Amino acid sequence: MSLILVKDNTNSKIRELECTTAGLLKVDHVDVSALATESSLASLNGKVTVCDTSSISGTVACTHASLPLPTGAATQATLASLNGKVVACDTGAVVVSASSLPTGAATEASLAVLSGCVTAGKVAVSSSAALISATSAYVFGTQGNPVAELSNIDAISSVVDVDAFQRVLIAGKTTKFDSEFQIEVSGDNLDWFDLQGVFVNVDYANGNFGVIFDTPFQYLRLKRLADVGSAGSESVSAIISGK
Repeated sequence: MSLILVKDNTNSKIRELECTTAGLLKVDHVDVSALATESSLASLNGKVTVCDTSSISGTVACTHASLPLPTGAATQATLASLNGKVVACDTGAVVVSASSLPTGAATEASLAVLSGCVTAGKVAVSSSAALISATSAYVFGTQGNPVAELSNIDAISSVVDVDAFQRVLIAGKTTKFDSEFQIEVSGDNLDWFDLQGVFVNVDYANGNFGVIFDTPFQYLRLKRLADVGSAGSESVSAIISGK
């Protein structure tokens, strides 16, 4: 048996360590209070779940807790209400309610007329312009009945709205062959202006007069100017015609 001497630093003394015949250190005092015992291991064994790779048979009971639905989630009641508002989609006939067509919409009759004008994939278009009827209105007198106007006072005709016309004609007849006429125009039928660039010439032989011009204005009337030095009256008839 071998003997080993060591220093104990706690009290600065020399201690002996003894070895066995096998050369192993002989220990007499070992603290084993914290080591696992048979009873503690048995207690641990009861807490370990057996892990098996074989199949599991039988019924396993499961329980679950009811969780609240999120805000706005569909419930059985709301889905039932929605189901009643859904129209069934069928591949059968679809009924469409009749309603009036918008103004100007093509109808079966108009399309049939158009189809008759199509030749070789092209639509035949007439080269002649559509006829537009002229519209005339008496501004002095009436049909076959001239009006008497005092010679020494300006005579104003009735007003004609010529906004829909591109050109107009003023024509008429007077019994005073030297009368003077003036054309007046307006944009509001309130303020009137002389049309200085257009003149109405009276035929001194028969009293007839007439003039044609464009109409970049809305209202038109004819004025017979007074002859201050002349007494009596004259008979006047006149029309304004537009197209």
